[in-house]
Amino acid sequence: MASGPPSKISHMLETCIYCKDIKDSCDFYTHTLGLTPLLSNERMACYPLGNTTLLLFALGETYDDVAPDPSKPYNIVPKHGPSSDIVDSLVQDRKQLRQHYCLAVETREDAERWEEYLRENKVKITGRNEWEKGGYSVYFDDPDGNVGEIASRGIWPHY
Repeated sequence: MASGPPSKISHMLETCIYCKDIKDSCDFYTHTLGLTPLLSNERMACYPLGNTTLLLFALGETYDDVAPDPSKPYNIVPKHGPSSDIVDSLVQDRKQLRQHYCLAVETREDAERWEEYLRENKVKITGRNEWEKGGYSVYFDDPDGNVGEIASRGIWPHY
């Protein structure tokens, strides 16, 4: 019986957002937010951000396990994401996905410049917050209605 975790987890390596239209989302993340994709195809896009990776997955394209190398059948990326009945509901009813993520900048001034830039580029600003530790956040919608946030240092004890 293990007495505890085998090693300390250092950080979040990747997180994902599901997108109804991967092309529209890639356009937004690449051209509006200025992120550079490591890869992009009809199923997914991958954006390295420091020691974290933002993955965009096309909604409904992750139902099946993926074997990246058929000669190694033990290498499997398991299926994930919403089930087909939930995807159908989201697509048919034009519901927003409302997933949340936060992108980091160093200073309040950086976050405020992003807020101005997003407004100039007709991105819907949905909120802002001045945090007790001095941080500043601006919230916005991406093309799928996911809740993006750009925040400066001072929102958490560790950032």
